[in-house]
Amino acid sequence: METREIQGKKTKVRDNHEHLLLERTRFSYFFNHTLCDLCQNDIWEYKDLFFECPTCFFFLHKSCGELSLYINHSFHPLHSARITILDNITCCYCEKSYQNALMYSCHQCSFHIHSSCSMISIPIILCDNQNYVQYTCHDRPMTLVERYDGVIIDCFACQLPLSSRPAYTCQQSCQNILHKECAELPQKIEHSSLHPHHLLKLQVSGPRSCNACYKRDCRLIFRCEQCNFNFCTECPFLVPTVRWSPWSVDHNCNVCNNTYEKQLQVKVKDEVSRTQSLLFRCMEVECDLNIHFLCGLLPRIIKHECHVDSLILVDSIKSDNSNECYCDVCEETRDEQFRVYYCAACKYVAHIHCVLDEVLKVLKGEQRDVELIAVGDARWMMPNKDVAGTATTTFTLSNIMQTLTQREREQLRNPFDHSSSGEAYIKREYETRREENSRFEWKGDNQDIQRIQNLFNLSASDFQGNYLPEFWCFEAEEGLKMEEMYLKMNVVDVEGYQVPETLEPVLRTLLHKYGDLGRRSRLTPQMKSIACTLLCIVLDRMSTTKLEDITKDLLLQWYFYLKGIWYITGFKITFLFEHLRKLIATFVGLEATRFKTEMVTRVEKRIAEIEELQKELETRKEDLVRLRSYGDSTGTEFIKDNIHRGLELKWKDALEGLF
Repeated sequence: METREIQGKKTKVRDNHEHLLLERTRFSYFFNHTLCDLCQNDIWEYKDLFFECPTCFFFLHKSCGELSLYINHSFHPLHSARITILDNITCCYCEKSYQNALMYSCHQCSFHIHSSCSMISIPIILCDNQNYVQYTCHDRPMTLVERYDGVIIDCFACQLPLSSRPAYTCQQSCQNILHKECAELPQKIEHSSLHPHHLLKLQVSGPRSCNACYKRDCRLIFRCEQCNFNFCTECPFLVPTVRWSPWSVDHNCNVCNNTYEKQLQVKVKDEVSRTQSLLFRCMEVECDLNIHFLCGLLPRIIKHECHVDSLILVDSIKSDNSNECYCDVCEETRDEQFRVYYCAACKYVAHIHCVLDEVLKVLKGEQRDVELIAVGDARWMMPNKDVAGTATTTFTLSNIMQTLTQREREQLRNPFDHSSSGEAYIKREYETRREENSRFEWKGDNQDIQRIQNLFNLSASDFQGNYLPEFWCFEAEEGLKMEEMYLKMNVVDVEGYQVPETLEPVLRTLLHKYGDLGRRSRLTPQMKSIACTLLCIVLDRMSTTKLEDITKDLLLQWYFYLKGIWYITGFKITFLFEHLRKLIATFVGLEATRFKTEMVTRVEKRIAEIEELQKELETRKEDLVRLRSYGDSTGTEFIKDNIHRGLELKWKDALEGLF
């Protein structure tokens, strides 16, 4: 047991009294409101039996008298604890305090535990010389159960649900249950980063906080008594998956310069509380870098089942109704000062905690090569009040389109101003290039082996001279078309360009990094604004599309829009063409990988089918040999005689032999 009596001392409270105590019943005594001299409660409040000292008028509840005077508890193995009455002292097990509480106490170490809590059975760790840990409960070894279904209960160590996983259970059917992986921990560990000076010993404890992740209520911990240092059972084995960029170290959470307590003062507390148990923490001894989860490095783009499109991380999004902001996943209120995942096309907003499962997959390394950004690191510059564009609530992009001349509208429909013969030539050239490049594309037929060989033999010069021209020749029949959703949006003025509000951050970032791309253009301000809007739409779509989701058709559209905008406006966007060429080359590489994976799967499947057919062929050959032997070397004499007779008579009629 986790509590035991102290040998060599008067072990029961009743034995510690200087006189002989007599056992009484309620009905043998007539005094009312007599108090128990140990717990100070009325002697009648509990059971009928109690102890009385006739000499000094001393009373004890029978239950109080049977208590051990001293105990050793596994939470406090250094000293024995004596029973006493204490006021408003927190119990190390239940973390509650009461008036006149009956507690076991060690005043040397400030260890206090309620007498009732001291009797609760908890797992005890037994170790051998090989650093092997075994748990006992109710003085018996805990046993391994492969599945623990049908019971809603948490693991004693990690406090997570059992979830049908193997677990060690108490033979007395109490609620002390441990996941198999939580139970099979080493007795001692060393941690070179956070606590390099001493070994840490595994022990069952009262609720403690982990010094690494600050998780509370840890009851199975790795502890250094000398330094009062605690690890939960997860942190010592974590492998860092996120590296913080050097400039971020100077920020103070280290980023928002607030504690979680201050963050909890916001109007929507769930924004903080639902991720409060998570944080980014530097694992080096000398570094005290701590970053709130909401402020830290999170994936810039995720794909979640809650929404059909990819969601991009933004630092804040204001609602159309400035007084109320809601999450479209849980439909609960949100605080606009916190980061959210956002789909600009659908105006879809998601709390970070509502898509936490996908975020954690990235942070745990289950998805590789995902860009992570901290608060303030979003690619597009979110406007603040001092620099925000000037919006006219009644002026939309559609109003600007209506001011374009007939010539300008024709430029958008036919940006390259082809004649009929020129347009026909470009179409033929595109079809020729597309047909040539089809030799690299998977089609699911018998020629795919040759096509994948062509793709893996594609050289840089072949890519430049033959593959890329298909993109240069592609022209969309509808021309440079503005989507309806943008036409309905109000526009803001950003350094002379009128663009939809949602695209203001994209344009600000573009102007900040590359300057005014159209400063030498002689187009009207309205046409420049339309062209700039089209450019920002392309960039925004590119920013929300993962490389693995890019298709050839999407690349063709992007290339066409960039080429059309450049041809009409003369914008200095050479850097975008260069980036898109690299993107197309990367797409080809990913296509080669996907093509190879598909072909390997197909060939392996076909080989398996052929092997099955081979097995069937061998079986059929054996059947054939066996069938040919029937009547010659196989069969009874009866069958053989009648086969011979039948062969002789088969051309005779059925009355043969009767007449």
